[in-house]
Amino acid sequence: MNYDRPAISGVAIALGLILFFPIGFILLAVRLWKHRDLSYQKVIDWKNAGMTFLIIFIPFLISFLLHLAAGSDIQYWVMVWIVLLDLIPGIYMLWKSGQRRKQLFDRYDYYRHLVLVQGVTSVQTLAETTNQRPSVVVNDLQRMIYLGVFQDAFIDMYSMSIVFNQWAPGASMVNVNVSVNGDSFVPQQSRPQTPPPTPKTVECPGCGSSALLQPGEDKACPYCDSPLAYPQHG
Repeated sequence: MNYDRPAISGVAIALGLILFFPIGFILLAVRLWKHRDLSYQKVIDWKNAGMTFLIIFIPFLISFLLHLAAGSDIQYWVMVWIVLLDLIPGIYMLWKSGQRRKQLFDRYDYYRHLVLVQGVTSVQTLAETTNQRPSVVVNDLQRMIYLGVFQDAFIDMYSMSIVFNQWAPGASMVNVNVSVNGDSFVPQQSRPQTPPPTPKTVECPGCGSSALLQPGEDKACPYCDSPLAYPQHG
């Protein structure tokens, strides 16, 4: 499953609104319902909604300026209402998308700390700690597994926990081996395995947005094309 792919594409919704007007709203409602527990997709929904409002505002603005330049008798209160009902909501939705995106990446970092450092693997405990619904936590963890943040792991829906196949998370956890010393069995504590490098959230120095980079990855910011590099330390 691709956790970065929306339940219903924006193109299908746009076509539904343009060609089959009521169908578009139905598709939009279905998409929002399917995304109710998908944190990342909810961020994208806020962004798409904001961009839609701004795109709708542009032709109204152009028409208003053309009439104004032509000296037409135009009612300014119409433009005021368009700004109030279109431009301002669009800007707010884009701002809300940025806030949700930052909060999501901060929560990803918190999940990683709780799981890899403190050894918390229970979905219920993670939900209570982050003040999220368990279903939201499950989808957040599944997306982090999909992105490679948690490697060789899966969500056990029976025990409602994240399970690692090869190594135990948590710096405080140790492996206990049994060795033979004479006729007795003596447990020995071995050094805990170090988890492999994980993707890190990097803040763009140009626009302040966040991006998730794989170990050793360098790429351009998707918003302002500023160079981003995977941090070697910290």
